[in-house]
Amino acid sequence: MSDAFECVEQYVRRVCGEEALCVHAGNTRDCEIKRHPSNTTFRSAATESLRNPKRSRLWESMVALGRAYDLRGDDKWRMIIMDCLTPSLRWHAYQVAQKLYVDVSDVRSDMVEAALTAWVETANNVPPHKVPQIMKKAAIRAAYERATALSRETSTDEPEEFVLFEESPVLPDLRAASIIHHADPRDPDVAEQIRGERYGALLQKHGCINAATNFHQELRSGGRPAVTHRAAKAPMLARSRLLGPSHYYYISDFYPPFIGIQAAAEVLGIPESTAYRMVRNGSFPCPPTRMGRSLRVPVPPLMHFAHIPDVIVHPDDVENGAAHASGLARGNHDRPSG
Repeated sequence: MSDAFECVEQYVRRVCGEEALCVHAGNTRDCEIKRHPSNTTFRSAATESLRNPKRSRLWESMVALGRAYDLRGDDKWRMIIMDCLTPSLRWHAYQVAQKLYVDVSDVRSDMVEAALTAWVETANNVPPHKVPQIMKKAAIRAAYERATALSRETSTDEPEEFVLFEESPVLPDLRAASIIHHADPRDPDVAEQIRGERYGALLQKHGCINAATNFHQELRSGGRPAVTHRAAKAPMLARSRLLGPSHYYYISDFYPPFIGIQAAAEVLGIPESTAYRMVRNGSFPCPPTRMGRSLRVPVPPLMHFAHIPDVIVHPDDVENGAAHASGLARGNHDRPSG
């Protein structure tokens, strides 16, 4: 049976496959840098740079991506980080097992659990370059605790420990003229429709509805499979039985995936100089990633910390809300909602 280290490695291989890894933006499509390594090459480079992560921009970006993916419920980069730590932890696990006569599988299981717990505990006010060393020290400490106490048992089959962040329930204050009358807003079908219409009215107000309409055309034509696939897996699709899940999307998918520090500081309501100081000391709410020499802040985590709800909407509802906000009418507005 595979031990915890092997489970992590197998999981990362399954998730990453043969595709090139992009540590700057999370995917090669959104990255300004065009050369990206395979998972094996990337793992070797990360393991080598672990010797001095403070000087390594690689680990800084890895941690930033891990935090960003955590917020959307995706553990991919968290487990990539764990996998890149395991080569340096194998020797310690072997030494503890041999010298203190404990099962190496149990030791490795405790090390993975401790490292992932340290990852969660360092989510705030810890500079990204310090996170890998904190995780490593926590894992080594757990190995010796296993050997000396022999009082704690953990599973080796499922080493992943996930923390899911709930989406903010707050809706924008702007209300579209198409809010349904004589309907219960607590009905999931109605709430879903209102959500999309409010968002559409907001886009209309700020003059962004044309860009949203073009985005919707891409969704309907199948041009954004990754976006619609992610939304389709969400449990909050109340009317998927009527509309089909293929066109739903998170509103963060409409926005640019990354923005600069200056723009992020404006969203958070802090001076740009303060934002850079927070990045240096690890207190910036959503750690930025590096693209070449520039820093980019991922938009979904920024929305989370700015209390901007990243909800799921359907293009029909968004366009209905925009149409009503502009004083127009759409024939499909009166379709049944449930």
